[in-house]
Amino acid sequence: MADHSTGTEGPTTSSPWPVLVAVGLVLSEVGVLVDLFPIAVGGIVLFVASITGFVTESGHVSSPWPLAIGLGLVFVALGSLLYAIGTELVTVAGSEQLFGLVTRGISIAVAGVVTVVGAILLRYRNT
Repeated sequence: MADHSTGTEGPTTSSPWPVLVAVGLVLSEVGVLVDLFPIAVGGIVLFVASITGFVTESGHVSSPWPLAIGLGLVFVALGSLLYAIGTELVTVAGSEQLFGLVTRGISIAVAGVVTVVGAILLRYRNT
């Protein structure tokens, strides 16, 4: 098989998004484990922003703002659900340390709110 490329294609570039997705996940977990709420929220916001950037850069969406707002709303819902489950488990088991769902749920929900508000502000700032 012969390679029929003409050589006019530009050099391939690497995307920073996969690394930022990983860093966001690590920061969110470290923030939960060492009980640093701002680090956990910041990591989740970085995770959502990286996913949005990755999808936008690959050309699957034309505008990043609806995706960022949608993901933020999903994170608010999931965080609220984890908080509710964690609260119920604390009342049954008596210790939040066993599960960590309350802290994780609050972090995810707050990160979702920050993402939605940030995306809305940035969307209207850029127009």
